Parts: sequence; C-alpha cells; structure tokens
Amino acid sequence: MRRKKFLKIAGIGTGVLAFSPWLTSCITDNRVRSGTFSNKLPLPNEIRETAFELTASHADVKLTEELHLSGLQFNESIPGPTIRQNRGDDLNIRFKNEIGQDSIIHWHGLIVPPEMDGHPRDVISSGTYEYQFGLNQRAGTYWYHPHPHHITGEQVYKGLSGFFIIEDDEEKALNLPDGQYEIPLVIQDRRVNDSGEIVFNPSMPEQMMTGLLGDLILVNGMPSPYQEVEAGVYRLRILNGSNARIYNISFQDEVPFTVIGTDGGLLPEPIETSELLMAPGERADILVDFSKADSSSIQLISKPFEVPSGGGMMGMQNMMGSDGPEQGAGFSLMEFRIEGESQRNSIALPDQLSEANFPEATSADQTRPIQLDMQMMAGHTINGRQFEMERVDERVKQGDTEIWEFINNSNVPHPMHVHAVQFKVLERSGNRGLIPTETGWKDTVLVMPGETVRVIMKFDAPKGLYVFHCHNLEHEDNGMMANLEIV
Repeated sequence: MRRKKFLKIAGIGTGVLAFSPWLTSCITDNRVRSGTFSNKLPLPNEIRETAFELTASHADVKLTEELHLSGLQFNESIPGPTIRQNRGDDLNIRFKNEIGQDSIIHWHGLIVPPEMDGHPRDVISSGTYEYQFGLNQRAGTYWYHPHPHHITGEQVYKGLSGFFIIEDDEEKALNLPDGQYEIPLVIQDRRVNDSGEIVFNPSMPEQMMTGLLGDLILVNGMPSPYQEVEAGVYRLRILNGSNARIYNISFQDEVPFTVIGTDGGLLPEPIETSELLMAPGERADILVDFSKADSSSIQLISKPFEVPSGGGMMGMQNMMGSDGPEQGAGFSLMEFRIEGESQRNSIALPDQLSEANFPEATSADQTRPIQLDMQMMAGHTINGRQFEMERVDERVKQGDTEIWEFINNSNVPHPMHVHAVQFKVLERSGNRGLIPTETGWKDTVLVMPGETVRVIMKFDAPKGLYVFHCHNLEHEDNGMMANLEIV
C-alpha cells in the first residue's frame, strides 16, 4: 500500500498530521474537518485473572478492511491487554518471548522485588520468565513494557506495551465512572512505511539526540479514531506511551476537565484545568463532562507548547530527516462523538480524594544531585557516565528518605523515571512551577532544558539492584540509565 493511500485510509491525509502548520491553525481558530476521524477506537481486552501468560510475538494486525500494521504484539494485541487487578492480589505471570530478540517485562510504576522488576540483565532470548509478586500498591494507572538494554525503544515502538490498572477500596468509595464510562487511552506516535510496517530507524544522529518523533498518531493502536460517548461525565485514563513525543493534552474549545490521578494513583485533591503537559511514561486520570461541549463532537488535541532551548537540537528534527511535527507542535489526537443523555450526568467529588502521606523535606536523610548531560561523542549521560550493566551508580539504605535533584544541563527534555519507588515533586527551578499531576505520587517527571527538579522519596522496596533512567527511550537505549542498589 502506497504511503499516500495509507494516510488517506487512516483518515489523516496531508492536512491533519503531516503538516503541523495546518494543525496549529485548526486548534487556534477551532475549525473542524468533517470526516477526519474515520476509525472506531478499539479498547484492549482485560485480564482479571491473577495467573496468566503474556506472549510477545510478531504481529500483522488488521485495523480496517484496507489497513494493517506490522510490528510486535502481546497476546495478539497492539497495544497489549489491559491487566486489571486489586490491591493485595498475588500474581503469577509467565512471560513468553517469541520475537527472536532479548526481552524482559518491566511493570512501570509497580514496586516489586528486583528480580521481578525487569532489569535489563534479566533478559531472555526465548522461552519463558516467571513473575511472582504481590500488589501492595495503591490504586492507579500503571503500565507494562519491555526493558532490554539498547532495544527497549524498538520493542515499545513496534507495539509491546499495555495498561496495568490496580483498584482498591479507597478509590471505589468515590463512586467514579466505570464500565463503559471509563476509557483507557494510550497515545503513541509512529512511522509506517508503504506496506503498513511500523518503521523504527533512529539512525540519524539528531534523532538519537532528540528522540524518534513519528508522523502518525495512534490511540489504542488505531490511527484517526473516534469514540461514541453520551452527554455526561467520563473517566479517561491517559498514558503517553510514545518514545519521545511530549503531548499538551487538551480538548477543543477549551472544554475544562478535572485531574483526579497521576502516575501513583489519586491526587490529594481534584484539580480543574484545560490543558496538561504529559511526557513519555507519564499517566493522567481525568474526568470530563461531555455535556459541556458546544457541538455534537469534540476533539482531544495536543496544544502547541514551547520547548526551552528549542533552537538547539530540538529545531533540527525536520531539517535532518523527520517529516512529522516537531516537538511542541499542535495537532488533533481523536474525536468524541456525543449522542444522547447519560446516566453519569454529574459526579460529586469530595474536597479530599485520598490520603497522600508525603514525606517532609526535613525528613530527608540525604540529597543527591543527578546531573543530566549530552556530551559530544558520548551521547546522553547521568552524572557524566553511560549505563554499564553491573556497575552500581547509587547506593541507598533501605528505609531511607532522600531528595534527588535532577539537573538538566542539556538542551533537550528528559522525562526521568525511577524504578522501585513513587516520589513527590517538591519544586522546579524556572517559571513552569508544578502542574496538576505533580501534586500527587509520581514515578516519572519531565525535566526541561535548564531546569532543576527536586523530588523526595522513601526507599522501602526489597533490597537489590534496580535502574533509573530517562524515559525518552532513544536516550535510555543510548546509555542514559544508571543502576540503583538498595542495601
């Protein structure tokens, strides 16, 4: 299938995603192109059993009568099935690797023993890996994806990822929208060739520096999707599952929404906003009332935003070979079609959603500076070094509370992810301040060029070796990762 035909069938053509100037004008003057969103949004199957198998294999997925994608899949699904469990469950998961590459699964945001965490040294080239761990974890929107060194980006890009949702009594007591009124959305940008194959090729030096930006947006694995909804309140669980692209989540016509959760579950208090910046790996749990839309359809969009020092490497993306929108460009993501009245036409949220119990800054046993750099001939580094499989870079006493200062000395953004903990963002330098999701528990935080972000966390996980890294997956694969040992 020729590329132009593929884009036409996908419903995005040359006016919706391939040329970001049109997209920006679409957002600023509220023009809507009829017929743009032509594909029904798929919802991944759910796994509720506590013992199950996840098989990674090659995929040729038929999206429509004329459109297919060729890549990788979990359990014959792109994205993989949504794992939905309860706090306190004990899980037995068998990972089966049939892709012909080293791989291992990381349970992003979960606090599990080191041998269950998906450290790159635990990869298998074939056969199975047995996971057994308990979920002593507050309710939240987590996810899972591969974690082999050097090829994490490729495997995630080609389709290996999925939601991992945990429920508990505290959250259920809020009577939040569920069932058909709860919709998980994983947003990913990709490049697809003439035959429908997902193309991963971060070979250009600037793409390894900035990360790989695609020219096709997939939501739940589908290009140009729409979802039919009622004129009422819905819960959207949003995951930025892209390798490098940052989204500024918003709705057309500035329709407001309420942020109720983030990486580590419910916020202490609900926060109403009209836009939300999300970096790779970050999640947001939001409530939106579609009865507030001015028409019978409304688009979920990514609004334009400024990237500090964008005139450096960030501005080279298109000049050096990418035909997708640059970092910070605006474009549409999907459409919600509103029909009929809803049984969920209102919801009464309490002033306090959850007990946060954040550690106080004064309780910290130590403060660690974590220097983030981009060095000539060496690529991306943490504290001046690139990843080595067995070298221990940071040792932390089990039970200690520490403040880490992520200091971005480079001219590209770095979403920093720490395994084995959830942390609280204390402050950031500059004028951005904290965004709504950063009022809750986090495991990934965006550090813009020139920023210093301070986070506090308590290391209660089992003793052993974990990693922390940039969740721009090209940066991670290029060595921007370090070993953390809890002793």
